[in-house]
Amino acid sequence: MSYYGAHWQTALPYAAGLAGAALFTHRALRDAAARTPSPAHLRWMADSFVALLAGIILTPYTLGGMVDWAHRGLGAALFALQLLLAGRLVAWAHGDAAGVVFLLLQLGGGVLAAVYVLQAEGLLIHGEATFQLGFALVLARTLPLVAPPIAAPPIAAPSAAAGGVPGPVAGGVPGSAAAASAR
Repeated sequence: MSYYGAHWQTALPYAAGLAGAALFTHRALRDAAARTPSPAHLRWMADSFVALLAGIILTPYTLGGMVDWAHRGLGAALFALQLLLAGRLVAWAHGDAAGVVFLLLQLGGGVLAAVYVLQAEGLLIHGEATFQLGFALVLARTLPLVAPPIAAPPIAAPSAAAGGVPGPVAGGVPGSAAAASAR
């Protein structure tokens, strides 16, 4: 996918897409960390994920040999981190069947990408896309199993003492615009 970061026409959407993925994944992992068996480790992985993606954005492979190898090294490190993270989440989810299937999809995409990463042509982008899809599916499936969201406290109805209208109101729900216009 790095091809899109090396051309002026696509560099901004590429960078924005990767930055968005980094920030949202980071937020989800850090928010869930306290409810997992290893909070510090998960927070470290979330921070590393952002650092590696930032490094990938900042090293377009077309800038020369050393930058290309730095880009490839960062990409390989990111893939390894994502695979370890996905494996850890599936293990914490006690081998959830769907999580395992998504992890295998991710692994298959990684193998395909690894076969084509040093070749000029081939199925590299297909492997990368499959790998990232598998990773996203593992996160979406296992994070709620491993670290269920904290339920928000119920919203209390306004009391009559606070200026609210007790009970049903003609014209809508208490506090709504329709209820206010009916008064």
